[in-house]
Amino acid sequence: MREIVIVAILRSRIARAGLIVAAVSAVIAAPLAVSTAKPADAVSISGANTLSDKVSVTWGHGWPGRTTDVHLLSWNDFHGNLEPTGLTIYGQFAGGAAYLAKAVEAKQRQYGARQATVLAGDNIGASPLVNGLFREEPATVVTNFMNVDFSSVGNHEFDKGKDELLRIQNGGCGATACTAAPYALPPRYPGGKPRSTNTYPGADFQYLAANVINNATKKPLFPAYGIKRFPSTLGIPVSVGFIGEVLQSTPTIVTPSGVAGLTFVDEADAANKAARELARKGVHVPVLVIHQGGYQTGTVTGPNGCAGNLAGSDIEKIAQRLDPSIKVIISGHTHAENRCTITTNGVTRLITSAASYGRILSDLTLKVDNFSGQLVSADATNSVVQNALNTPGAGVVRQDDPSKADPKVASIVKQYVDASAPLANRIIGKTQGDLTRTPTTLGETTLGDVIADAQLAATSAPDKGAAQAAFMNPGGVRADLPGGTITYGQAFTVQPFGNSLVTKTMTGDMVHRVLEQQFVGCGGQLTSKTLQISSTISYQSIPSATTCAGKIGEIRIGGQVLTPTSSVRVTMNNFLAFGGDGFTVFNEGTSPLGGAQDIDAFAGYLTAAGDTGVPVPALTRIHA
Repeated sequence: MREIVIVAILRSRIARAGLIVAAVSAVIAAPLAVSTAKPADAVSISGANTLSDKVSVTWGHGWPGRTTDVHLLSWNDFHGNLEPTGLTIYGQFAGGAAYLAKAVEAKQRQYGARQATVLAGDNIGASPLVNGLFREEPATVVTNFMNVDFSSVGNHEFDKGKDELLRIQNGGCGATACTAAPYALPPRYPGGKPRSTNTYPGADFQYLAANVINNATKKPLFPAYGIKRFPSTLGIPVSVGFIGEVLQSTPTIVTPSGVAGLTFVDEADAANKAARELARKGVHVPVLVIHQGGYQTGTVTGPNGCAGNLAGSDIEKIAQRLDPSIKVIISGHTHAENRCTITTNGVTRLITSAASYGRILSDLTLKVDNFSGQLVSADATNSVVQNALNTPGAGVVRQDDPSKADPKVASIVKQYVDASAPLANRIIGKTQGDLTRTPTTLGETTLGDVIADAQLAATSAPDKGAAQAAFMNPGGVRADLPGGTITYGQAFTVQPFGNSLVTKTMTGDMVHRVLEQQFVGCGGQLTSKTLQISSTISYQSIPSATTCAGKIGEIRIGGQVLTPTSSVRVTMNNFLAFGGDGFTVFNEGTSPLGGAQDIDAFAGYLTAAGDTGVPVPALTRIHA
């Protein structure tokens, strides 16, 4: 197949300065061969415990005075979390657009022209009400104020389909007009006057999608990669290429309409092809910015740790097949934070991830040889984006620290908070009593039961998944619901993550083993947690049993005893669907079908109960 290359000049502030070129190419159907270049020497480092511990990988020995430091700032999975609300991490209040913006701007000023800012996907989608109500536009508007260069697409960028994502990139009013107007615009120059427009302006940064193919054009939906050039210590520009990707399995966790007309190809194959194209253009430092990742396992010591070294994770499997030239990976998707090195096939790579919701900022330093353009070494640090005067605790209310917020972005956030208030206060249903997260001795909760029932109701129709049962992770239930009338804002507080529902086919044996994983030491589980279940499920829990299999007794679904060979359609959110919270058996499910967002299922269930209201479950689904 003839290779097609299109060079696109970006319309952002940096493109106007002539610093960025993005390239798009057709995907070659033949298998991609990995470069045979001999890997440079490197030492595998398992991570760090504190901010003072340095993770650094050296691949070559640049001569003194002939290398240039290039700085990369990154974050991932922001999900339109404009407000800091009660977000925390590592014993600190953290996150929020205005606070992230100030932290980013400080680093950008420090590094000047030798920095690039990139996102690893899910900047939008699965958002709180303040962003989701306005078609995800506010998150992009505030991101424009952070001077971002590139973003990989994430699975949630496709929640509303490719055409809507193209609009988010390019601008223009949606089907419901530009309801978020006026849209703030960054000043034309530092210290310039505020600007605005009544038409959604689009993203100043460029989305990248090396492995997402538009079936109509046979080309990537967005550029496969982008290039940014930096002034070197000798005045000779040095170049870094950014390859953007999303997990290949995106169609299994996004509604079918969201990925209609698109094909998601193998991540490593597409990245290797892009790296070869970059090399032909004289760019020898390819950085993979990918919406896929892994988790720390074992004892997690902080944002700069790498407990378990990502062993067995999806990102490790991709890294094992990457071209040796790709030595730096900025990852996302798992909402985890880490700073790792992985050695595969003789090549050591630096891998970072920055949690979610703007709570962590990654800061990478690449040392590039001025003459060869090769990567000499790389290191990274993750830092917490603090936003408060106090620290979290039982009954503690966050005290805002305005000195940590960018005032321009704070003003934009306030605009949309005020505008969304009427919907946040709208009554959507009733409950017949308090629905709480207070567990029984076996871990069942009234609110968990109701959420699982709501998810089953949303996916039980034949065209929605034909679900017979539903599971909910307890950590995803974020607040109690009082008895009486319920507002949309309250429902959002309970289900703020906007996870999408996934329905899979599981055997009785799989269901038994996933229930075993509720107990520490079973199936690799590290902490005890009880899955919340729909009314169609009942089972015997025996925590005192000495074997994992013995901890789960008879299981019934729909009143029928489940046998090891039984086949059932089971719904869970996308977090669980891919092994979140240690429930890895969910990964074994087959025939996945994406569904609605969990908040939509929950709100719809509350509304469907009418004036009678949702009853308080009896807490008898899990029994001794």
